[in-house]
Amino acid sequence: MIKFLKKLIFFPFRKVSRNARKTNWSTERNRKRVGKSLFFLAIALFTVFIFRFVWLITVNHVGGTNLTTMAKSNYQSTVTVQAKRGTIYDRTGAAIAVDSSTYTIYAVIDKTQVDSNGNPLYIDKKDFTKVEDFLNSKLGIDRDLIKKQLNSKLKQVQFGPKGSDISLEKMKEIQKAAENEKIVGLGFTANISRSYPFGNFASQFIGIARPKDENGTQALKGDMGLEKAFNNVLSGENGKETYQKDIYGRPIPGTTKVIEPVKNGQDVYTTLDAQLQRNLEGYMDKAATDTGAQQLSGTLVDAHTGEILATSQRPTYTATTINAAEKQKYFTWNSLLSQSAFEPGSTFKTFLMAGALDSGKVNLNETYQRKLQVYDTTINDWDVTENKSYTLPETVTYAQGFALSSNIGMSKIEMNMGDALWGSYLNKFKFGLKVRAGLDGENPGALPSSNAVSQIQSSFGQGVAVTPLQLIRGWTAIAGNGTMLEPHIVSKVVDPNTKTSLTSKAEVVGHPVSNDAASGVRDLMLTVNTDPVYGTSYSTSGDSEQNLAAGPLFMVNGEPAAVKTGTAQIASTTGGYMTGSQDYLYSAVVMYPAKNPDFIFYMNVKIPTESWTLKYIARVANPLLTSAEAMKNDLSVSADTDTKAGKVTIENYKGKDSGDTADSLRRTVLSPVIIGTGAKVTAQSIAEGEKVSANSRILLLTNDKDQVMPVMYDWSKKEVEQLANWFGIKVTYEGSGNKVLTQSIETSTNVKKGQTLTVKMGN
Repeated sequence: MIKFLKKLIFFPFRKVSRNARKTNWSTERNRKRVGKSLFFLAIALFTVFIFRFVWLITVNHVGGTNLTTMAKSNYQSTVTVQAKRGTIYDRTGAAIAVDSSTYTIYAVIDKTQVDSNGNPLYIDKKDFTKVEDFLNSKLGIDRDLIKKQLNSKLKQVQFGPKGSDISLEKMKEIQKAAENEKIVGLGFTANISRSYPFGNFASQFIGIARPKDENGTQALKGDMGLEKAFNNVLSGENGKETYQKDIYGRPIPGTTKVIEPVKNGQDVYTTLDAQLQRNLEGYMDKAATDTGAQQLSGTLVDAHTGEILATSQRPTYTATTINAAEKQKYFTWNSLLSQSAFEPGSTFKTFLMAGALDSGKVNLNETYQRKLQVYDTTINDWDVTENKSYTLPETVTYAQGFALSSNIGMSKIEMNMGDALWGSYLNKFKFGLKVRAGLDGENPGALPSSNAVSQIQSSFGQGVAVTPLQLIRGWTAIAGNGTMLEPHIVSKVVDPNTKTSLTSKAEVVGHPVSNDAASGVRDLMLTVNTDPVYGTSYSTSGDSEQNLAAGPLFMVNGEPAAVKTGTAQIASTTGGYMTGSQDYLYSAVVMYPAKNPDFIFYMNVKIPTESWTLKYIARVANPLLTSAEAMKNDLSVSADTDTKAGKVTIENYKGKDSGDTADSLRRTVLSPVIIGTGAKVTAQSIAEGEKVSANSRILLLTNDKDQVMPVMYDWSKKEVEQLANWFGIKVTYEGSGNKVLTQSIETSTNVKKGQTLTVKMGN
């Protein structure tokens, strides 16, 4: 094109020159000839220009370049607006996890970097040793790494993990120190980060969020715990904005235009109370030191609502020690509250006794002899196991047997009940089923195998696997006069974009035993703590550390609590059980007040190295429950978020994984109920597109080959009719009221089409 234009421009001059030589024209005639040529040349050039101009307007491309885009880039920029990750709060509004910035230190070694006066903005080679000393002392960076980086051929260098994740306070401290020592060439880049102001605070439960690259943009993503489980709730959606800029690339005020609005993440208010949680962390630190145990776990629950008020475990980590967490012996990333199942031992006897009292299969005043052989297995009580002979009477009543934690007594009760009846109560208490409180990676535990020995051993908590969360769910029924509550971890979810909130309420999930049975178990638990002969938590020596005289070990406000202790054998990795003198999981469940509990506390201690005493658990439980009781009225008050009640839009869940769907619904503060054990959802009780309030119950029918009857306690008549329609069964109603009290078909039994279900309604 360029050669063509050159030829075109110079063509008339060459033509005139040749003609002049041939014709010997006069100067005036030559001028006229040149003028005509230039005129026609101008017309030709103008025609080419117009054609090219029209072509560019029409096609809008030159080569592979879009001209509109290129033009806009000269005066307009489009930027991504980072969405804010939602904050995690305690129940009162104290921030547990919040967005922040961390910093990475870098060193400039490019000698061309100078200021306007020619002063160096780089680190001179003569100062390398000084910088090495400085970075090593301030950040603990390895000297060899510093030398290697400073002597590299790069223009700017960083210094590995210890030169990253620097807090704002530390960054300012280093800046000031560098200025005082007249060190130039050091700088910092800001990174998005997540701050955990309380430090050691339910760490495995809360988890952690870290920066991850998503489509070229850094975003925080939950790695563990609640941060991971609620990641879709906490994560927002980035927006886009455009602005016009001047010739120097600076934004022009008033020209910003929103292309895609940013949607910030939702805030999650947990059920934790910061004061009680901090107290528990302190007590757990001392217990870990005093016992030398491999692992410890402790959880405090509101007995009236099922809300987790405090939970902790050891070993643990903080955001600043997380990189060295795995160096701790017996450390696990798992939350011991929900992700690790174990054989619970004698605390499980509370459920056996509740079922026996409810079914009338035990006479507490009846006596039995503490000897039992089941097929080829001899079952012993702890005093015989420890001392090789009876240290307590060989013949006791079943009430005394509960107080002394007699395995033989519970085994005899289970044998009297029969495996089927005992199994029905395990189903009513929902063992073997995930709680689905919204946490990630929950362990479902395991029911005992069908052989006779395993069934009997499960009566005293061996041969059955549970999580603390499952135990807590069951214990809410014993504390709550038979009404079982779903444990909750979230009190409220707040959407800052719409100024709406979803507030959680107590959720009834069953009524496995009667009021009298639950009350009877609590009375027996009180004797565990107060009976001077048989009570396993009655101390003849007291505890000087707690200023307790001889008597009950678990005392709150001068009153004995209801207690059940446990000593569980631990399965060996090579088969059978571990055989060391203290190779046990020691535990206790404590309810206070004993007559009408406000709180439930559970703690276990795995394989202590110091000589075991139940006082270690009492030293955590007593002060924690005392604080909780003093704060009882304040705990019923939630954080004021100045929002209106929100709604949840129901999606189409057909064909989706039933468990994942239930977990997802739970995180939106709904109450999902899975019908059957199938892996996929085949029908739902609330239609797609409907908007429902928080705490609404939604039934999810699964592709189970059998039709298995669920727990229907507290269901509405509409929900009963929905199930009947799915199962093809008939329903007859007794009584009046709007909630199911009893059902004629037992929980977990198979239902046939055409079968009749009788439901008693009440309030």
